[in-house]
Amino acid sequence: MLKLIPYPNKVTLKEGVLEKPYKINEIKTLSSLGEEGYKMTIDNDGVTIKAVSDKGLFYGKQTLKQLEIQYKNALPFLEIEDSPQYSYRGYMLDCVRHFFTVEEIKKQIDMLALLKINTFHWHLTDDQGWRIKSDKYPLLTEVGGSRKQTMGDGIKVEGYYSKEDIREIVDYCKQNYINVIPEIDIPGHFRAAIAAYPHLSCFQQKTIVGEGYGISPYIACAGKQSVYDFLYDLLDEILELFPYEYIHLGGDEALKLNWITCPDCQKTIQENNLKNEEELQGYFMTKMVKYLNGKGRKVINWNDGMLGGNIQGDIVVQYWKESKECKQAAYDEVKKGRKVIVSPFFSFYLDYPAGMTPLKKTYNYKIDINMEGNVWGLEAPLWTEHVENVNKLEEMTYPRLIAVAERNWTKRADYKSFLTRLKYFYKILDMRKIAYSKNPNPFFLKGKFDMIKFFVNALKKVDKENIKAQRATKKLLNQKYKSAQKERK
Repeated sequence: MLKLIPYPNKVTLKEGVLEKPYKINEIKTLSSLGEEGYKMTIDNDGVTIKAVSDKGLFYGKQTLKQLEIQYKNALPFLEIEDSPQYSYRGYMLDCVRHFFTVEEIKKQIDMLALLKINTFHWHLTDDQGWRIKSDKYPLLTEVGGSRKQTMGDGIKVEGYYSKEDIREIVDYCKQNYINVIPEIDIPGHFRAAIAAYPHLSCFQQKTIVGEGYGISPYIACAGKQSVYDFLYDLLDEILELFPYEYIHLGGDEALKLNWITCPDCQKTIQENNLKNEEELQGYFMTKMVKYLNGKGRKVINWNDGMLGGNIQGDIVVQYWKESKECKQAAYDEVKKGRKVIVSPFFSFYLDYPAGMTPLKKTYNYKIDINMEGNVWGLEAPLWTEHVENVNKLEEMTYPRLIAVAERNWTKRADYKSFLTRLKYFYKILDMRKIAYSKNPNPFFLKGKFDMIKFFVNALKKVDKENIKAQRATKKLLNQKYKSAQKERK
């Protein structure tokens, strides 16, 4: 067996070897393997890669790169026919909680290309920072681009990407046949924007960029036209920088404490015959979706942002939250014919320790049968609350991302074979100076110890005010529900 990751879907080994040097023939031709598929032949005529598109030729060359590392002096005669299982193959990097340079990101892009990952989901805005330059709203980075510390540690975190930086990343990804999807998280995870422009909140609340983690009550007001106008202006700038048709608008963990008491939000609920605040979020997101659809763009939303069930327009659901109601929200969207990106919290989230999410668990994840027919692809997200530098980024990402990459591409999953091939792939990571985890499957006691250590450290960085706000929201919603029941009686 060849030591390739992702493993090709059809490999035929033949008698003979091809000595170095050799010529590489790239031929564009009709193919039944699709736009990203390729056929490779190694024989006395050299290496021949055939594909219907430049993208298919590119993926064939990525396979050849791995073969050349494995077989230093001579390549075996063979035939490979290969094409991906899913058309969306993603990696998400949060550059808000901690900032990473253009060069550090490019290093990861090189790995994505080798693993045949074709989507870089770039999380650029959140409570703890705003990382994308806006000409019309400069305070987003002047005020929102830095926080003084994280829960009293005294370490300043700052930085943003200029438009030139973003174009450089987008262009570098294009060279590697990778689409870039920016995430501008709304209406929640919006505190950095509100710190810069308080009028975006329900009560024009003055605040600072978030210095702790957790779910913040500082969210965009859904009842004021000025907020929508601000977001439309901002999205126009975003569209100029990112040519790919999809934009991620978050929608997750929107704590609606202020919406419950905001006169503008409550008026919007009444005037539009909305049932509750979840439907208000659906109304809010529909306005964004229709605006972007009108400009030829499509939207992606996390599944817990779709609980209202009333978002209209062209939108994809990204499944991460696995609670009963959030699963049902994803199922409901699938029934409407919408595509799903699968990013399960307990299997694909790379920011949690290997004791909680070992490599084996990541590789062996099974697609929910209720979503199976509409799965666009898989994505592994790395949130960086506890990832403070590029070495930690790589330790958390690899080899778990490699497992997701194989499951995205290869039609037949074989964990035992994967582990054997991974031993050889580590040589590539060493050559590229990737600081991967040396123990992705810790034994039971070590795994439990690492989990406890992680969660104890995480609790120190959670903003206690966010916890209070969550409790207050639950209390107010319960009171509102009881009042509504009494009125109906």
